[in-house]
Amino acid sequence: MSTAEERAQFGDLIDQLEREAMDLDGGGDSAGVHLLFRTLHNLKSLAAYMGLKDLTASLHKLEDGLDAIRRGREVWSATWADEVFALIDKARSIPGAGEVPAPPAPRERVRAVAPASPWGLPLTEAEAETLADATLQGMGVYRIEKLFKSGLSREAFLGLPVMEDVAELGLPVAVHPTWEAYAQGPEEQVVKILFASHRTHQELGRILFDPLLELQAPHPAPLPVPEEELRCLVIEDDTPTGAVLSHIMKKHGSCMVVGTARGGYAQFLKAWERTEPYQIMFIDLGLPDVGGLAILSAVRRFESEHHIPRNRRCMVLVCTGSMEVEDIKASLVLEADGYLVKPVSLEAIEEKVALIKETWLAEN
Repeated sequence: MSTAEERAQFGDLIDQLEREAMDLDGGGDSAGVHLLFRTLHNLKSLAAYMGLKDLTASLHKLEDGLDAIRRGREVWSATWADEVFALIDKARSIPGAGEVPAPPAPRERVRAVAPASPWGLPLTEAEAETLADATLQGMGVYRIEKLFKSGLSREAFLGLPVMEDVAELGLPVAVHPTWEAYAQGPEEQVVKILFASHRTHQELGRILFDPLLELQAPHPAPLPVPEEELRCLVIEDDTPTGAVLSHIMKKHGSCMVVGTARGGYAQFLKAWERTEPYQIMFIDLGLPDVGGLAILSAVRRFESEHHIPRNRRCMVLVCTGSMEVEDIKASLVLEADGYLVKPVSLEAIEEKVALIKETWLAEN
């Protein structure tokens, strides 16, 4: 089987795992998940060394779940707590595995309560104002949680690579605990770093390797107050058609004509970056590089991912020579606001644009 020293260490790790699980289940925050993950990983390694294959497999599965929690993909809940305690009981039931003289006392469990701060750490008044300004600018809010050992000087603590990465990728907001509290804390403790950034969670995840939690996704800055004139984008490779649409739309505001799908979508994104998004867009289906439906899909996906309200979305009119039922159905599924078949009369376009203009200005 295993040596007495290994069995004693196995029993100690089970006891430690139970204490940490009780702390977390009794109201601890996500920092406790990191400590629980560390102990579970050590217990799994020892179980594998002792040849406890079935237990090792169970510990490995639970370890994956805890890793998902500490990276923000799952949320700690009573169900996860039950799984941890069930695994502890399973480990204690293995004959000769751990030196546990008697069954543990009944657990008096209190379900976890939500932390007072929605950001997972306390903020000073100045830090809260900094974060509020960042979110008004459309920045996302993120938290890194990293397990630190004691003994770092103030300079080393504040100069860690993760601190430098945060400063380079966004706006640092708060660190908890502060260096003063960290210096007087236990041998191992979880340090939380709160920051804001215009980058997405996916983009940051390719650079930062520590567990990263997205607390609020980035979004475009608030739109300016609507004006009388509308901004129009025409994605059309037929020069005469583009000229006609441009002539009509310049009566209602500004208009840009682009002859390719990729170029049109690039203009759509640049307009959002300038916080001057297009309010009306004409898309031809038969473009030379990419089909118009793909651009319509990309526009709607962008608006959905950036949580743009429906009354602020771009009004999209498909303007095409296709009368295929499948094209019409696909346009409706992708939420086009109109389907115009070429050649379209000037009166029909004017009527549709006037209706869209009235609706857009009324709702915004």
